[in-house]
Amino acid sequence: MTEPETSALVAIIGKSMGYVLALPPLAPTDDFFGAGGDSGRAMQILSELVVRYGPDDSALAERLHEELVLAMFDDGTPEALAVVIGRY
Repeated sequence: MTEPETSALVAIIGKSMGYVLALPPLAPTDDFFGAGGDSGRAMQILSELVVRYGPDDSALAERLHEELVLAMFDDGTPEALAVVIGRY
């Protein structure tokens, strides 16, 4: 993924996070949980990301979801999630 594509993805993820939290878009390094997120809303966002950006192969899509879950709870920032998606 190129830098402009990654930047656009980070912005989209930040916007999605802000939307589910009823906040303005989160900045690239804003933590979802620090902004008031919870595990239910996190799963909502991750599922949407897999549907929108995941591979067509169901096994790879499941793997992406698993990696996104780990990333969300390790570093729940738009930037961190974009890095994971960029690998797929």
